[in-house]
Amino acid sequence: MMRALYAGVSGLRSHQYKIDVLGNNIANINTIGFKGSRVTFNETLTQMMSASSKNMDGGYSNPMQIGLGMSLGSIDAQLDQGALEATGNLTDLAVQGDGYFVIGSGDQKMYTRAGSFHVDSGGRLTTSAGYSVQGWMVNSDQTIENQGTALIRDIVVDPNMISIGKTSENMWLTGNLDASLSPVAEVWSMGNAMTTKALLTGSAITVPLSVISGVNDQFALDLRSGTGSVLSDELTLSAGAYATVDALVTEINTQIAASSDLADKITALNEGGALKLRSVEANSNLTIEVGSGTNDVLSSLGLSDGDQGNANDISVSTMDLNDLLQVTTDFVTGDTIEIVGNNPDGSTASATFTYGTDGTTLDDLLSIVNSTFTDTTATYTDGKIVMTDDVAGDSQTTINMVAGSSNTGAIYNLGFANSTVGFTGTAIASITTYDAMGGGHNIQFTFTKTDRENEWTWLAETTGNEQIISGNSGRITFDVNGNLSTLSYNDGVEEMTFNPGNGAAAVSISLHGDGNSDFSGITQYDSQSSIMANEQDGRAVGTLAGMAINGDGTMVGSFSNGELVTMAKIAVAQFANPHGLASIGEGRYETTGGSGNAVYNLFGTETNSAIISGALEMSNVDLAKEFTEMITAQRGFQANAKIITTADEILQEVVRLKR
Repeated sequence: MMRALYAGVSGLRSHQYKIDVLGNNIANINTIGFKGSRVTFNETLTQMMSASSKNMDGGYSNPMQIGLGMSLGSIDAQLDQGALEATGNLTDLAVQGDGYFVIGSGDQKMYTRAGSFHVDSGGRLTTSAGYSVQGWMVNSDQTIENQGTALIRDIVVDPNMISIGKTSENMWLTGNLDASLSPVAEVWSMGNAMTTKALLTGSAITVPLSVISGVNDQFALDLRSGTGSVLSDELTLSAGAYATVDALVTEINTQIAASSDLADKITALNEGGALKLRSVEANSNLTIEVGSGTNDVLSSLGLSDGDQGNANDISVSTMDLNDLLQVTTDFVTGDTIEIVGNNPDGSTASATFTYGTDGTTLDDLLSIVNSTFTDTTATYTDGKIVMTDDVAGDSQTTINMVAGSSNTGAIYNLGFANSTVGFTGTAIASITTYDAMGGGHNIQFTFTKTDRENEWTWLAETTGNEQIISGNSGRITFDVNGNLSTLSYNDGVEEMTFNPGNGAAAVSISLHGDGNSDFSGITQYDSQSSIMANEQDGRAVGTLAGMAINGDGTMVGSFSNGELVTMAKIAVAQFANPHGLASIGEGRYETTGGSGNAVYNLFGTETNSAIISGALEMSNVDLAKEFTEMITAQRGFQANAKIITTADEILQEVVRLKR
């Protein structure tokens, strides 16, 4: 009976161990990297009641044995993969597959699946408890240090690490140049056509002219407006012999001034030996008409009865400025017209036209304009002064004319408008290149369509202190299908060279316009221009801007210059018998004789393991299974307790037999 008691006690003890293990598993249901354990039981020794023996018939009897209870067989770690939880934190790492991270404290090596790491102030990749994650650093040539058990060391990321600059040597152009573009010259013209005042000019006068009172001393002069109103008078010339046309003109103006209707409305002028009558008022609706007087003198003045003169568009460039309708007060010698503007290249153009000194006619004014501006030509077209650039293309040409501030003469409505905008058919692309010191230099390319079919010019310019030495311009030609034919330099070189201007060595860059596997190259199709300098192979000096950890354990630094640099590789430790590792708390393990020594490998290349960055491995405990196991453990404990109570009751009955 005592055997039953001890058997029950062994069962209680063993099931208590199982409940302890289950409790630990459940307690660590949310512990990252935790591996649950399982319990197995063994039966203990048995007492032999009788051995197997041979009976009289030659057969054998079975042995009779009574077991002495149970014992704890093993507590084994369950090493199956735990679920991964995304955290978004770059340095949170999870091992997918076999193996352990290597962490160290001094010369002590430990191992863990809990990858909640961070980079401390010294640049070390560490656990939350301060243990350094270990692996291999990378040499300057981007190769991994010699691998071996003794050579893994703390992974340290230098926060002040820089990526050195690289001189640009090649540049690739890509995109389209619009085949439909054609150069257009800039045109500026007066907003309104210039017109004359009312003018009436006769034929040449034969002098000396003798005017006899009552014989040939009179003619009628009318000034008629568009509304039908008429100012009219009959003028009588003073008798006498007029030796010159000027003397005769003076007399006619004297008689006009004496007329109450015509005074200050009409003036007489000598037009190269002919009499010219001109309205004074700036009104385009006026008409001058002459008629025979009582004692007609018209024929002697080179006019006929009924002759008329209107305000008309200018048809000749020799027109006197004062005949213009735009001149509200006649210019006199010394009066000025100020001419200001810009040449096509943006440079300032200015001049002063002095009436009487530089001339008196529109043609004289036009000569001053043409001598003032460069690369553009002024002409008369349909009564307007028109400025047209000599070379088609984008232009900064402007022009304006105003009367001088101290003039007695006045003029209005000489404003100019940009009637045709200059257009070269250009496309612009820019890119930053780099010198040996990592200094950046912006190069701007301007592509300009020429008058030749399928041909463009290109010009490279800098925007800073750089100085282009050679190769800053050239030509691009295309075949009839719009494909690039040639890309050449004007000065016969094969690359563009510029002095950076900051003490660095000169930079020489080869331009490439052909397509390859990476770039489409330059084309000329009938589509909007979209040219760009797509890529160049230099870089600036860069500072560490970020970091990524790849699945093979490679730690890659991203720098401000766009370069990606491998900085280290995290080691994975593997064991002949990982179940033999001893847990030392906080998710850490150490080797034992049962586990064997750690073998350090690279993730992904020498193992079936990979690192997942931004995730943590959760506990692999299955809560439903643990609760089920807890029920069976509880029932086992209860059954063994029942054995003890039953044996105790039997013993009590035995004791009572004595009574």
